[in-house]
Amino acid sequence: MVMTMLKKSSIWQKVTAQQFPVNYPTTDLTQPSQPPYQAHMGQAYMGRTLIEELKQAASSVDFKEMLNRSTTLARFAKTSANTLLLLDDLRSMSKDNAMATFLAIESVAEIQHESANTILIDCLTHSDSSVRRQATWKLANRRPVAAALPMLLQQLCTGGIDTMHAHQTLAHWAKSEPRLICQWLSNALLTNGDAAARARLVDLLGVLNAVEVNGILSKLAADTSESVAVRIAAISSMGSRTGPFGSLLMQLSRQDNHIGAYATLAIHDQKMLNQPRTSPIAINGGLRICQLVLAKVDKTLSLGGYGETGGVASLLVSLSDALARQPSIDQVLTIGLGNIEDAISSLSSARNTSQPYRIVAAGDDLRPMNSTSAWEHLPVLKRSIKRCLGNFGAIDLIHLRMLDAGTFAATQVANTLAIPICFSFAPDPQNTMQSLQSGGHLTPPAFLHADAQSNLWFRARMLEDMARSVAQLALFPQPKCKLLLQDIRKDLHQHSQYSQHKQHSVTIAEGIDIQLIRQAASQYKAAHSADSIYSTDTTYSSDINNSNHMQGVISDLANSICASRRHLPILLSVGRFHPVKGMARIAAAWADDPLLYNTCNLVLVGGNLSHPSDIEITVMEAIEHCVPANDHRRAGLILLGGRPRADIAHLMVATMMGRSQYWASGGIYVDGALKEEFGLALIEALTTGLVVVAPSTGGPSTYVDHNDTGILVDPEHDLGQAIHQGFALVERSGRSLKARNMVEQHYAIDTMAEKLTSLYLTVRDKA
Repeated sequence: MVMTMLKKSSIWQKVTAQQFPVNYPTTDLTQPSQPPYQAHMGQAYMGRTLIEELKQAASSVDFKEMLNRSTTLARFAKTSANTLLLLDDLRSMSKDNAMATFLAIESVAEIQHESANTILIDCLTHSDSSVRRQATWKLANRRPVAAALPMLLQQLCTGGIDTMHAHQTLAHWAKSEPRLICQWLSNALLTNGDAAARARLVDLLGVLNAVEVNGILSKLAADTSESVAVRIAAISSMGSRTGPFGSLLMQLSRQDNHIGAYATLAIHDQKMLNQPRTSPIAINGGLRICQLVLAKVDKTLSLGGYGETGGVASLLVSLSDALARQPSIDQVLTIGLGNIEDAISSLSSARNTSQPYRIVAAGDDLRPMNSTSAWEHLPVLKRSIKRCLGNFGAIDLIHLRMLDAGTFAATQVANTLAIPICFSFAPDPQNTMQSLQSGGHLTPPAFLHADAQSNLWFRARMLEDMARSVAQLALFPQPKCKLLLQDIRKDLHQHSQYSQHKQHSVTIAEGIDIQLIRQAASQYKAAHSADSIYSTDTTYSSDINNSNHMQGVISDLANSICASRRHLPILLSVGRFHPVKGMARIAAAWADDPLLYNTCNLVLVGGNLSHPSDIEITVMEAIEHCVPANDHRRAGLILLGGRPRADIAHLMVATMMGRSQYWASGGIYVDGALKEEFGLALIEALTTGLVVVAPSTGGPSTYVDHNDTGILVDPEHDLGQAIHQGFALVERSGRSLKARNMVEQHYAIDTMAEKLTSLYLTVRDKA
């Protein structure tokens, strides 16, 4: 729609007629200064050979080879003297199928010739979304091309990572042509009435250096007939710009709504613009570390399992405590996600505590913030992260973990502020691809579909960039991790920008708070013993709500179990209600097997059941499809919603030990994901002595002893059968003690904190 409207506008004729200076190299075989004809033919043969090798990797959907072959071909294209012949070969390749087109784009983008622009622009209108996304992304490395602008604006208005790629490309082009890009954006705002699309246009407008931007932003921010999303985008942008915004922002900040709240933040950001940058000032001479997660975190992880608040959030809460106990660590700043009110109030929180928390806010009712949409909020995320760091004061290092929008934004902020980065390196999305390939039926179209959903290619390239550029790497303890890192860095000497510094990497296993599990076990044993004393007295056993020995989550669980099923053990799973966590897969495996649903109760812990997000609704609907509300099997399915981490510890202990008259001992824990990079909840379950059923792909294979402490199940295998095998291990002699000892020796949170501190200190050693 944007493209159609712009073509009809007067600016279309003006801009498409504009000629940009072009100094692209061309190949002229008649000139004596060129290499001999035979040399060109040799290069042509080499180019075609590299293309065939890439196509062969694509035909078998060999992800590693596709990445490596594409990189090799792109480098060849960048330095080839036979540009036009190679471009013709790549054009032919791009006509084969969508997968070939997708893979050709990286190499085409390296050829600085006008004909390459034509191929890339054609890809912007391709029927496959991954192809369009790839072309949008790679155009950022080229000079502005007028003919591409309508399609890029269309991508900008799409949402999600498509918006991010278009934003990055257009913002880069605006560095050389700010007035041109501003003119196109202004015209798009005149012709596009969709509020979400307009907000995305304003996000880009707010990062341009064109002088006329300030007036446009002020007008949009003050326009009460404009949508709230657009006004918020304008106000947020004003905070990071130099301009006459003070009076307007002060006026807007008096409103008791989101407009007023975002204006308050913008005023804060304006003040930061004129503040000099400071160096880290340690209270006790120790390091100041920052860690970040796009999830709602606080000291108790009170919203554990809600929305995006899963294992990484739980890790950071425990790790903050453990790092603060290290003598060399002065402060640990944790940046999490929250609403606008949380973001404002966190700015007034104490700075001199050992474990401060700060909040970033992004998204609104029209454009909600979740793991999928977070990419389009990149401008706001960058401002929010910078605000949190500026409010807290300079830090020595920031530790990033996920290949997500938060890490992408924080990396750009850290690079701008010259803050060293430590990155937790895991073979993802390679593990995702392994799980998809395990059935042996992954076709090129299926890969493109998976890429469209999970951004596999972009995240793989992002992983490579992080592996080559950050100061420190904390490697996951997976055998393939070091191999992948070696493969990525094998040609590091060719990249002068990466070889300037000494990179430190250490294999560090993630850890859990063992003391929290021990405390839960001690409390549960005491309460269980008391219940046993009173179990013969109907005064106590008939009314759970009047018992002093079954409170909180344990009481909720007991109240939820049907009286006719109180003799059965529990099949427990804890995690976010996100499709990748496999909650619906567990429900299907349990419901489809009469022996399973007749011999255990399924307890799923996670999700905001009262106010679910769109993603959580999808999972809940999938569970409902497996076990409808009017189905007799529903009596054995208990949904407890998201819970704080202390509650999770109690539930795991309760599953292991049982509860007299409510559920039997000998329950087990199941993880329904097709792959886990590590699996903290699995480690916690092993600590309580539970048998675990876990995916074979990723981290669990490094700590689950198959057919002893648990069952490792391949993605394509029957999960229900694996659960049966898990229950068969419950009485295995010495199993639970072996699991506990293993966790205590290798996966304690304090052990992790000690190793990380040693890695962090290399920052000071280099200073």
